[in-house]
Amino acid sequence: MTLFYEDFGEGEPVVLVHGWPLSQRFWEAQVGAFVAAGRRVVSYDRRGFGRSSQPWDGYDHDTFTGDLAAVVDALGLTGVALVGFSTGCAEAASYTAGSDRVSRLVLASPVVYPDPLAHELRTAAAGHRVHMLDDVLLRFFAVDGHSALDEQTRLYQLRLAADASPRATAESLAVWEAADPGLDLARIAVPTLIVQGEADAFVPPEDGGRRVARAVAGSVLTTIPAAPHAAPLTHHEQWNQLVLEFLAG
Repeated sequence: MTLFYEDFGEGEPVVLVHGWPLSQRFWEAQVGAFVAAGRRVVSYDRRGFGRSSQPWDGYDHDTFTGDLAAVVDALGLTGVALVGFSTGCAEAASYTAGSDRVSRLVLASPVVYPDPLAHELRTAAAGHRVHMLDDVLLRFFAVDGHSALDEQTRLYQLRLAADASPRATAESLAVWEAADPGLDLARIAVPTLIVQGEADAFVPPEDGGRRVARAVAGSVLTTIPAAPHAAPLTHHEQWNQLVLEFLAG
């Protein structure tokens, strides 16, 4: 089992955790900006996605969290600013709750609570995987039914998602179906920023960022007006500024 990662820059480390059904290429708008701000930036592909191995098994919450720990351990990182997006927030929160290597946590458009949508998407993935992914990415980038991202970039992200393991695509949704984040969120004891797109068409803000903010003591919730679920990509300049200001503390 091999996890693909990229490691650029020098300074205090930032580890970026992408969400389903994407890859570390989702963070293209963050890597350069964070390196320019004096950070060491590590981004990796979750198992089954991008350029990481695509095993048949291992698409469960504990294994995803263990993979994140393996990346941090292998690079000897400490004082990590951990940034999760969407379903990637689940292992980011879990790892933070049980590790002393995280100094700050950012949860972007968090998807950590179970939702009937996960079952619907998993059913669709069985026979119409690429069509399902196309629909998902329309919602990821949509604001009031209109895309906030150019179509060429959306199709690029769709190609990357379609290249993922079909098994990983479906089984990762099972993790979302069975999610139980309450204990992890309650144990988070580092400064935490939650960034939510106001116009999230994938998971309503009240079921995502706002609910997580109530569960993480002392956390700060910031909403980006007229931004979709995938705000780190569509509204990257505003999103990067908010996060870098938070990391600077």
